[in-house]
Amino acid sequence: MRRVVGTTKDLEQNMPQQQLFSEDRLDAWFDGSAICVVAVGTHGDPLDLDEEEVRALIAELEFCLA
Repeated sequence: MRRVVGTTKDLEQNMPQQQLFSEDRLDAWFDGSAICVVAVGTHGDPLDLDEEEVRALIAELEFCLA
């Protein structure tokens, strides 16, 4: 189910979007044969990661593959 947090009209009026999460979430883990990754900001947008965060995420993924 998709949750609507703002309409085009709201965005045009520069109204802030509703905050979906209390904090940004960046995590990777494995569950049986699946590797799961989540990288979501507080408003539901994909995270913009800097170089160190990308390297840390790659290290977590490599751990999951081991």
